Amino acid sequence: MKAKIDIFIFADALGWNIASRRKFVEDLLPVRNRCETLLGYSSTCDPTILTGALPQDHGHFSFFVKAKENQSPFKSLRHLGFLPELVAGHHRVRNKVSKFIAARQGYTGYFQLYSVPFSKLPYLDYTEKKDIYEPGGINGGQRTIFEHWQESGKPWTRSNWRLSDPENIDHAKREIEKGDVELLYLFTARLDAAMHRYGTDHPQVDEAFDTFAKNLRSIADTAARHYQEVRLHLFSDHGMADVHQCSDLLPRWEKLGLKFGRDYTAVWDSTMARFWFADDSVRKTATTWLQEQKDGQVLTDEQLAGYGCLFPDRKFGELFYLLPSGSLFVPSFLNQRKVTAMHGYAPEHIDSAAAWMSSHETLPVQNLTQIFPVMRKAASS
Repeated sequence: MKAKIDIFIFADALGWNIASRRKFVEDLLPVRNRCETLLGYSSTCDPTILTGALPQDHGHFSFFVKAKENQSPFKSLRHLGFLPELVAGHHRVRNKVSKFIAARQGYTGYFQLYSVPFSKLPYLDYTEKKDIYEPGGINGGQRTIFEHWQESGKPWTRSNWRLSDPENIDHAKREIEKGDVELLYLFTARLDAAMHRYGTDHPQVDEAFDTFAKNLRSIADTAARHYQEVRLHLFSDHGMADVHQCSDLLPRWEKLGLKFGRDYTAVWDSTMARFWFADDSVRKTATTWLQEQKDGQVLTDEQLAGYGCLFPDRKFGELFYLLPSGSLFVPSFLNQRKVTAMHGYAPEHIDSAAAWMSSHETLPVQNLTQIFPVMRKAASS
């Protein structure tokens, strides 16, 4: 029987507000606190968890950005721009085209075209082309925790993010039952999917939390039979907010008369729009108009710097427009219809906060950058 195992469990969208309200597994994980998240989505937060670096350093934020001239990987898709939105936006069409593009471009990271109009794609590029869980996958060149674990010499294992929660949980339990690994990283995403679909309070979401709690207890019990000491750590990347209102800013914006690809380029994420402009005149016109809209707010450079998302090259946008918590762009490049719950709001909002929970005292974890040192210290103790 090995002396100790550290089990790190990532739960996508397990917000501090939600976990606290539900008193989620308080007996199993008594060391718990709010963990400040970052501006953006999982594509922003997950690389920070894996490296301890801020977005402006690790180079990951949102998936789509303005492409350099004639360098878009989606140039061939301009011919699909004539398709009716009912056809072009269908998830089966999108999934098939996404798989084709990923295979042709050799992408190994998470890739999905979502609802980005085919007519706009030739002006855009994609940022997560490599698997961020594999060596060399981080845009900024930082090494992930798994490379540090490998160097430590301690036996370790991790989930495959492409697989379902039941598959990853079964894999984790099999590895624990062997009694060999000392470091384990379990990836789960069912809570995120359930809350997106049903909201934060719904019988289906209750069931998802109950199932997750049972799985956590089963993992802890299994580990206790094979290790003298079991250290269980549960954490998330961000929270989740119920959607109460929808913004039609995109169709209103398109009535301004500015031409996409000539005057400006933009990416309309679920809760945030990002813009690049052809010249100062267009920038002034757009900024003035956006500041007059009551849907959300234009973020200042000071705010972006405070969030760790002020990219020196403005790769992810020259101007950021953010909706308040509980609001959603409908339509956007990510969704054409209302989603019941969403994340990606101001990090300081209570619904945005992530959660840190552990069975043991660890180094302090007050924000996402501090999860990495805990995982690294586990490999040296």
